[in-house]
This record gives sequence, structure tokens and C-alpha cells, in this order.
Amino acid sequence: MKWFDKIDTIDVLRKTYKDLVRTHHPDNGGNLADIQAINSEYDTLFKDLKEKHYESVNVENETDKQKQAYSWEKDKNIREMVLKLSKYPITIEIVGVWIWVSNCYEYRKELKNIGLHWAAKKSLWYFHYDDYHKFSKKSMNMDHIRMKYGSETVNVKQEKAFIKG
Repeated sequence: MKWFDKIDTIDVLRKTYKDLVRTHHPDNGGNLADIQAINSEYDTLFKDLKEKHYESVNVENETDKQKQAYSWEKDKNIREMVLKLSKYPITIEIVGVWIWVSNCYEYRKELKNIGLHWAAKKSLWYFHYDDYHKFSKKSMNMDHIRMKYGSETVNVKQEKAFIKG
């Protein structure tokens, strides 16, 4: 490359590009052919560095919030689980792609049979369909998790049995 030698990062590329444009732009007394060559080399090198950067980050790990895409299958699974849970008078909360359940001590055996797991530190039952991998050893409380991923409480109307007497 004629204009960009030994450039390893996008930040250095941008800084060098700005310096070259200040010097070689036709409005500043530069040559049109030079600025066209600089722009062409910049575009090529930028694409290469962007690909290298993208590959160096954990792109194979699809659990990162920024890389997740909406999945109809996950949505369907969450709705099915909420329907299963709705027959119990419990509090159901959807946080991200996780289902958290509280006020359910007397139904713990049923919840375990359905496939929920007990989170002892949070004192809640949970279920999720995602391939979640924790990146930090730091534990998060439920308020922090709600703030980070958003939270929706499911309102389920329970039919009350009336006793005639």
C-alpha cells in the first residue's frame, strides 16, 4: 500500500486517513488523483481491518445480548411454558428469554416436574431455552437483571371456585 503502511487498527487507520486528507485534499492544494487513491486504499484496508476485528471478538458465541436475534422457536417455547405455569396461582415473570417464578412453595414438586430449576441465591424458580454461558463470576441480583434485560410480569386470571352453602 502506498499511503497506509503498517496499520494494525481501525483507530490508527482513521487518524492516518484524516492526516492524509488534510494534506492531499484538492481544496487544500492537493491532487485529485492522490485523494482518490487515498480513498480507495482506505476503503480496502478498512474492510480488511473490520473483518479481522469482527473475527477476533467472540462472534461464535451467540449468547451475547448484542448478537441475539429474535427467534420464533424461543418465543413459542416461552409461551408454551407460560401456559403450563398459568394453571397455578403463582407469580410468573419473563426477564429476557428466562422465566422466573415466585410465590410457589406449595407447587415446587410440580414446577420441578415441568422442568424448572431452583435458584437458591434468588429464592426463585427459573426456566430458559437459551444456550446461556455466564462470562463473569460476579452474581447479579434480580433487580440488576431486570434493569439489564427488561422484565414483564404475566397476568394470569385464576378461576375461583365458589362454595355453595
